[in-house]
Amino acid sequence: MTDRPPNAADLPAALVDASGSPDATALPARVARPTLLLETLLATRLELLSRDHGWPPHTLAQRRAVLMRLWEQRAPGLFEQDGTADSIERCLQAAFAEAAAGRRLEAALQFKRAYYLVCCTASSGSRARLRGNGGPG
Repeated sequence: MTDRPPNAADLPAALVDASGSPDATALPARVARPTLLLETLLATRLELLSRDHGWPPHTLAQRRAVLMRLWEQRAPGLFEQDGTADSIERCLQAAFAEAAAGRRLEAALQFKRAYYLVCCTASSGSRARLRGNGGPG
């Protein structure tokens, strides 16, 4: 593996920081679609694994700011059943703690866990909405 900066075209728009300023991570205050959160989780994990060593502090801070902002903007009620939101948040916090400690593989595993929890919950919510709207069930 090489330590190359990721190609900006390979990252979701939420992660691209062209200006390099801390304000560049600000996202509009609105509900984030689960697919944007999933895409960003996956890109973050893959970017971390593509490096020979952990993120520098400024990159870690930027990735944390973006992902946590997307998490805060999640659809109301979608992840609140059975402690799912708490589990996802714990995975995100653990991922960034592992990344800060330089443990890339452990961090990537936590991002993967968060990804699967978001994916399964969003998929389940979509199926429930389809059944509730007379769709196939």
